[in-house]
Amino acid sequence: MGKIAKPKKTGKAGKPAVPEWTPRISQRTLANGTAWRADWWERGASGEDYVHRSKQCGTRAELDEWIEEERKERAKDDKVTRRADKRRDTIVALANLSPKEKAAIAAAVASLRAAGGGAEVLADAVKVYAKTHLTGARKKVWRIVGEHLRIVRQRRRPATYADRRRNLAPLVADHGRKLAATFSPATAEDWIFAANTDSMRAARRRAAHAVFEFAMRRGYIDRNPVATVERVEPAPRDEVCILTAADAAELMGRAEKHAPALVPYLAIGLFGGLRPMNELRGLDWRDIDLEGGNITVRRASSKTNRARLVPISPNLRAWLETVPPSRRKGGIYYSRRLLDWIAGKEPRQDRRIAEPGKIKRAAKKKGKKTRMEFEPIPWGQDILRHTRTSFRLAQTQNAPMVAEEGGHTLAIMRQHYVNRTIRAAEVDAFWNILPTKAARKSKGK
Repeated sequence: MGKIAKPKKTGKAGKPAVPEWTPRISQRTLANGTAWRADWWERGASGEDYVHRSKQCGTRAELDEWIEEERKERAKDDKVTRRADKRRDTIVALANLSPKEKAAIAAAVASLRAAGGGAEVLADAVKVYAKTHLTGARKKVWRIVGEHLRIVRQRRRPATYADRRRNLAPLVADHGRKLAATFSPATAEDWIFAANTDSMRAARRRAAHAVFEFAMRRGYIDRNPVATVERVEPAPRDEVCILTAADAAELMGRAEKHAPALVPYLAIGLFGGLRPMNELRGLDWRDIDLEGGNITVRRASSKTNRARLVPISPNLRAWLETVPPSRRKGGIYYSRRLLDWIAGKEPRQDRRIAEPGKIKRAAKKKGKKTRMEFEPIPWGQDILRHTRTSFRLAQTQNAPMVAEEGGHTLAIMRQHYVNRTIRAAEVDAFWNILPTKAARKSKGK
């Protein structure tokens, strides 16, 4: 390759000369074919020396297209710089910078003036930009959420991970492509309060606050945009929903007859009061000591992060003993589908089936029995746990002891359970709900 000429200056009469950008184009032979390259010299950052630049493309057409676009950009930069020089903007005229850098600074000054500022705030603006866009804050929200969820999955309870993932999904959908540092408190507030209910808003705030606290610890951002958003306090929940003794007996009877695999789950939830999401679904048969008469709730699955012992009542023991000893191993079986069925809940819509009635007709044609449909049992959130706590308190009249067994606080006991009135006959009926064989023996006595 020959020597590359430095830019020449040309210009019309009466107008300042403009450097003409004339890159040298050459074809190069490579190991896997040929390429086209443009070479040129331009003034370096020091303003004194020229530095060599080059651009290489696979074809001449691609290179010509790039050169044309580059010429347009350089012409635009030259125009901005000439205007700044004509105004005698000291920051441009005296700065020993390359033409492109001078053009960028001139454009920045013009933008600041239009916004009511001046060149004196340019340094601060550059520092802020570098801090928010050129460091760890270049990470986008969706990437930080992904990192955060991976850590939560490794270190926290499965229920916490599921809850965090569910509440952060809308954040990723709405703002996932934004830089973390550009997520402002105003944006956070708008997103949180866009939820439909106070409980959903509170959940969004907790999840967003956690993910941006995580980003601060990692050094991606300097402040948590959710910290200044006002807290959302959901309205106090109405009296907790519980099953009557008759409904509880009906539920256990259906399970015994039609879904025996679900009996341990229901019995422990109804007569032991474990939390369904993490404590009960994470329970193992090794945690059930029938001889000692206790169920161990381990710290890893406990919502309060502390282990506790739950006494096994006589009727709970009877239900657990219906499981053959050979099957008392591994986790406690759970099926949402079976639970919904025996509780008589509405079946969840299957998108692949337009008319559920067609299933029954098809089954009859093949000589199969249609599935039994049960009358609905009144249901509510954590109803098994609430039922046990209410009947246990009515049985013992000892709120501190029941709170300890259930992993409650006394404040929760006072708020939801202490003022509930349950008749003594109803209490006796509940704690005498037994499997069929045990009930027969009890009556025989």
